[in-house]
Amino acid sequence: MNTKNTNIVSTNNNIWSNRIVPQIVSPADVGLDWEAQKNPLVTLLEGRYPLPVKDYMAVNRSDSNELLGVVGSKYKAIQNSQIWEALNQSLDRHGINYNICGGGFYHKGAKVFLQVKIDDEAIKVNGDNFDNLLTFMSSHDGSGAFEVFDTTVRIICQNTIQAAKRQGGKVFKLKVRHTSGASLNFINMVESLERIFDLRKETYGDLNTLASKPMSYEDMLNWSVGFFNASNELTTASDNKAREAVSLAIRGKGNKGQTAYDLLNGVTELLTHGQRGSRKDRHAIWQTSEHGTNSRYKARALDTLIHPEKNLATIDRGYNLIKEANNA
Repeated sequence: MNTKNTNIVSTNNNIWSNRIVPQIVSPADVGLDWEAQKNPLVTLLEGRYPLPVKDYMAVNRSDSNELLGVVGSKYKAIQNSQIWEALNQSLDRHGINYNICGGGFYHKGAKVFLQVKIDDEAIKVNGDNFDNLLTFMSSHDGSGAFEVFDTTVRIICQNTIQAAKRQGGKVFKLKVRHTSGASLNFINMVESLERIFDLRKETYGDLNTLASKPMSYEDMLNWSVGFFNASNELTTASDNKAREAVSLAIRGKGNKGQTAYDLLNGVTELLTHGQRGSRKDRHAIWQTSEHGTNSRYKARALDTLIHPEKNLATIDRGYNLIKEANNA
């Protein structure tokens, strides 16, 4: 039996979700009701004779036997049920009001995650409401430890941006302590959350600053061309992406095409939801949007727009690229 490569579940009307459930109360609700099992590896000597591999083992899903990765023989698998319990116990222990609002896996289950909404102060930017989610990540292929980072969602359009990917931002590693039986505890949870909330306040301050900075259509186009074009001459692909971002800054949900904040929303809408006519499936778009190249691009767009010298340099670069293309 083959499992899907990606499974995403939410309690909200989120376009990324395979499945929307009214309440998430167990690992089964987010497709994590399976174990990561270590199994021996065997190679074929001269292509014929089975030979055990002593120093490495395979990690497979218990429900489908899908291969999740190859790890060292001393690797200790931490089960999805243990992650679930540790997350709940750690937040409960510190009296934090929260609810698990999403989760799932990608790369067939090699990467697993849970998203948590914590009850805290609601912050608006230019009249926009935002959801603030904490994303807890782990892996079953030996590629990473427990991580937690902030994911900010503009509700009107479901665009996302992560402060952790900004310059000076940070994805926090959660330290795990094994207690009695199979239980785990995250022992630096509160410290990590406090630092995440500080980064969140800084990001909202920058978004409000962008909302007060007028930006002309010409500057938006020049900036977008300069931002999206990596080469020293304007390419068709980057020009199309730049023009679509500007179009979304003007006509995208909640945008008016008047400020640097509108332009950022155009960029994040493009990078969160993909280009129109893209042949990528939505799960491939989701992976790069939330955990790949586009997640870093969105954070860099905010850093570039908020920094006066970087902003002007990007506009100038785009102006020169367009000028050279027109003169060619």
